[in-house]
Amino acid sequence: LVTGGAGFIGSNFIHHFLGENPGVRVVNLDILTYAGNLENLKGVESDSRYSFVRGDIRDKELVASILSREKIDSVAHFAAESHVDRSITGPEVFVSTNVLGTQTLLEESRRHRDSGAVDDFRFLQVSTDEVYGSLGPEGFFTESTPLAANSPYSASKAGADLLVRAYHETYGFPTLNTRCSN
Repeated sequence: LVTGGAGFIGSNFIHHFLGENPGVRVVNLDILTYAGNLENLKGVESDSRYSFVRGDIRDKELVASILSREKIDSVAHFAAESHVDRSITGPEVFVSTNVLGTQTLLEESRRHRDSGAVDDFRFLQVSTDEVYGSLGPEGFFTESTPLAANSPYSASKAGADLLVRAYHETYGFPTLNTRCSN
């Protein structure tokens, strides 16, 4: 399951993943807000290994049904509200999508894995270097740089990252956090 697969990063991931892995299937769950564009998926929309579901990651029933019906064994979570400026003028949707949406995906994925529906499961959280705050005198961030979110966007992504970490620590849920940088 790829969430936010019609966005810039998610769509490039889908193209690459399908190109490099002939034996896989990809289900793309995307609500198609301002950042989602199905034009980004030209060339894969007719691939029998690809399917698209228009929907919201906060919809527990939808997420659970996709996981079960498609026998999903991994989630690559790209879906997010983004752009710092947008978060300043409307922070509520950032918290709702980025934090609560991530929690919905985690919980439904954990239930799915714990049901025995799949032998192995992975959850990849795709985050942002914005969670580290402003670039300091070193000129770079590392994995040990403390979180220092400076906007509602970065705070919501940090919150999602911490939930992913908590699911790993609390439930032994197999997760990986990545933080993209530009």
